[in-house]
Amino acid sequence: MQAPNFVQLELPGVLPKKNDTLKRIEEAMQGILDLTWKTVLPHISARSTKELMRQHGKLIAIHDGEARIKVSSKPLLLMAIQKLPDVESAFRKAFGTTVKIRLEV
Repeated sequence: MQAPNFVQLELPGVLPKKNDTLKRIEEAMQGILDLTWKTVLPHISARSTKELMRQHGKLIAIHDGEARIKVSSKPLLLMAIQKLPDVESAFRKAFGTTVKIRLEV
């Protein structure tokens, strides 16, 4: 028995766009992350680290004692890895608790 042939059709515009409520929730969550990041940055003591993180770092998630920070390129990631103790210290100063940092590009 031969397998039937299937034709896949894509209908642009037929699928609903992202729900407006979901979009507003995502924007609100990102706003909270941005505010959190702006709270941490002044607590970074080394000026070079502070500028690296301010210009090229973005807090993209924080959950259960772990913060994920995205940097804009692989070379900056390698630099940022060396600065992790300063960033972790800044979180401790800002919020009074230890936060493990995960960096990504």
